[in-house]
Amino acid sequence: MNDFLASRNPTADAPIRILHVDDDPARLRLSDPLLSEHISDIAVYTETAPTKAIDRLDSLTVDCIVSDFDMGSMDGLEFLEAVRERSPELPFILFTGKGSEEIASEAISAGVTDYLQKGGPDRYAVLANRIENVVSRHRAERATDAYRRHMNAVYDRVTDAFLALDADWRFTFVNARGEELLDRPEADLLGNVVWEEFPESVNSTFESEYRRAMERQEPTTFEAYFEPLETLFEVHAYPSTEGLSVYFRDVTDETRIRKEHRRERELLERVFETSPVGIIILDTDGEIERVNERMAEMLALPKERITNRNYDSSEWTVTDEDGTPIGENGHPLTTIFEDETTLRGVRTRYRTPDGEWRHFSVNGAPVHAEDGTVERIVFIVEDVTDSEIDPAC
Repeated sequence: MNDFLASRNPTADAPIRILHVDDDPARLRLSDPLLSEHISDIAVYTETAPTKAIDRLDSLTVDCIVSDFDMGSMDGLEFLEAVRERSPELPFILFTGKGSEEIASEAISAGVTDYLQKGGPDRYAVLANRIENVVSRHRAERATDAYRRHMNAVYDRVTDAFLALDADWRFTFVNARGEELLDRPEADLLGNVVWEEFPESVNSTFESEYRRAMERQEPTTFEAYFEPLETLFEVHAYPSTEGLSVYFRDVTDETRIRKEHRRERELLERVFETSPVGIIILDTDGEIERVNERMAEMLALPKERITNRNYDSSEWTVTDEDGTPIGENGHPLTTIFEDETTLRGVRTRYRTPDGEWRHFSVNGAPVHAEDGTVERIVFIVEDVTDSEIDPAC
């Protein structure tokens, strides 16, 4: 952060530019040389009339104003009020020969940055120290504000909702998406404790995960349902010694879709395993990846002896419906791999390991991926033995 602040605050090491306003020209002539003795890099601009000084602020950029109190038509506090209308945060030091508790109290109430009585040349050493302090603080605040604006812009561009909590669990930032999901404006949350703003989160997964992350200083990821918002959140929380950064998003619909897909897969799995016909799934090289229970029964082999074997392996004893060994006239299922065509009613004869001949009717089709390429081949096999006359009998 320090590197960022330095890069965003080019005036951090720049000369200190002050405007000294006093109706005593002789005192103003001493201002530059006496302050320069104590501040090596300083630029002093002077003005005897407060009204002219106000006009000069339209074209002059300064880091601090040093002003007398009693200046005729406009006193120092009236001048301060005019300055504040233009530059509410500009440091303003009242450097006056009129010293009284009443004036000091009035100056502080009016919002003066610092108050100092005039005196001999040694008072300029004190004034120089006050100037350096208030300018340094002002520049740091400006840099911090610039950093905060930058980070706010970054987090507002984050598509996920984001919130930041300090070490006391108080909100320090909520981006626009976070406001939407929490159904609360950032202004209502800043500076308030998360457990007080959302009491339903106490003793919940949110609290336990957040506290564990902070105690262990380790990030955490979890899903949890928040009843008041009727929302399932996916949360990624990242701790530091300063607090907790939380990215979260609404996954209610996504989870519902995932559950529906899971139910569909379970249904398809039941259909696959309980189908009255055999089903074979092959990869694009022709290797068998899966068969259902009915297919294993029809082949009279355990599944582990079927999978990882190619459809045209010599381990199969298969003929066409006329009894000609398949392979002599080309395998009838090969065209589905070569031409990506759909096959229907291909008749084959298969001999089981115990020597029984069975008649199969085979249908096959390629399964395409989203990009159009073939990723699987599916065969549906029906045992038609009882409806065929075996010519070998």
